[in-house]
Amino acid sequence: MSARILFLIGFVFASVSCDKAKDLTAKMVKTVQETVTSKRGLKEKLKPVDPALQKLVDQTADGAIFRRDLSFPTRLEVRTTRRHEMSFRTYQESAIEKGASKVNSTLAETSKFERAGELIRYIPESSSITDAATEDPKSTKKDATEPVAKSVPTPPPVAFRKSGKTWLADERGNFHAAMLAQQLSPVFDVLLADNALAPRPNWLGKQRLKIGTSLVVTGDSLGLLIAGDAKGSLRLKLESFEPVDGHPCGVFSVAGDYSRKQFPDFNGNLTDQDVTIQTGKLWLSLLYPVILREELDTIESSKSGGHGGLVKRGQGFVKVSVTRAWKPLAP
Repeated sequence: MSARILFLIGFVFASVSCDKAKDLTAKMVKTVQETVTSKRGLKEKLKPVDPALQKLVDQTADGAIFRRDLSFPTRLEVRTTRRHEMSFRTYQESAIEKGASKVNSTLAETSKFERAGELIRYIPESSSITDAATEDPKSTKKDATEPVAKSVPTPPPVAFRKSGKTWLADERGNFHAAMLAQQLSPVFDVLLADNALAPRPNWLGKQRLKIGTSLVVTGDSLGLLIAGDAKGSLRLKLESFEPVDGHPCGVFSVAGDYSRKQFPDFNGNLTDQDVTIQTGKLWLSLLYPVILREELDTIESSKSGGHGGLVKRGQGFVKVSVTRAWKPLAP
């Protein structure tokens, strides 16, 4: 599609004056974008909503309520797919080494999570990094510009169980899991909310929202969108109602800025972030306080590591795509 657009733009510039070409080009690109968007939207809307879930939706002509009154499932299976397209400059430093590099690559990860009451299993399934395509002007081979995906070793599965207010490794003698549990226990609730294993706080309340409704989310309310101790302000607008894997959702456009400190992941990494969301969309469940899909274009500054180990800093553009296949299980 992009090659065809470039050909059409070149044809226009060769046929008319510069000013007219610019005007026609802008209209042409807009038409193509609208056509692609329309086809993409139609394709997604053709996926049916689960009839059993649709019966639970509270929606009238006056709008929909994003429910939080249903009992949150105690048994869940969530498969999360993350894709980060990065144009990033990174800096690394330790007690003995420093260095800088430029990153133009795509990181893709798929992980499975299982929750059975106070037992959480984290099962990494796949991880890969694809370097951006590069051109060699001296090469005549078509595959000279094709990116190559490189598999990344995935960490072993781990299980955690809550004991009182503390999360511990579920397997005795597993030193890796025990150390990870000790590190993550203070922030474990953040991990659960971010991975749709627990309800997000400060949900959208009892107000019915219509398509076109705009909201500003800031202060303590940021928890409904950004897991962890976040500060900033995000602007939301309800654009449509669409399903994610059969689950009914409201689709919001989002833009704004936020920062957060010591944001964790299940591998024990803690990251400080300053993020500007230039454009994006969020798919919020109409039934439970969970976010099932994210598509974001961001500018990010981050710092991860510490505790005497390798410190990584980065700054640049990141295109984020996250999909959570969310499946309650029978008790």
